[in-house]
Amino acid sequence: MNKKWQRFFLIILFVHIGIASGGFDAVSRDELKRKGVLSINVAGTELEVELAVTPEEHVLGLMHRDTLEDNGGMLFIFPRERILSFWMKDTRIPLSIAFIKADGRIVQIESMKPYSLDTHVSREKVKYALEMNEGWFNAHKAKEGDTVKIPAGY
Repeated sequence: MNKKWQRFFLIILFVHIGIASGGFDAVSRDELKRKGVLSINVAGTELEVELAVTPEEHVLGLMHRDTLEDNGGMLFIFPRERILSFWMKDTRIPLSIAFIKADGRIVQIESMKPYSLDTHVSREKVKYALEMNEGWFNAHKAKEGDTVKIPAGY
């Protein structure tokens, strides 16, 4: 079996174990710190967002959660800029996603419906994707062309 298939099966196993254990619903602040939380600034609003850095974290994202704090979100970080694609299978919360270049510039913002299999693909190569509650970017006057301040090294 090649490495790509091995990785795929490991990711599926990880997701199923998490679902079976009920481990994705309530997450304490201490658990978030262990998982990885980063302070960023979007449109003048300081946020502490969860990080998704590994392939397994990218696959899991915000799936199987019932709520997300008002200023809570998840920053997906990739090793280099590339075209990114997201969907909402098994995601219960309506979300908005911002696709962000390596320099922090937002190039695209889209709304995503719960449980939808529609794909949301970045129009450009990007290094980051930031998922927030549906409408968060609009409510905070964050728009395409704005810069997200992400600490160096991420």
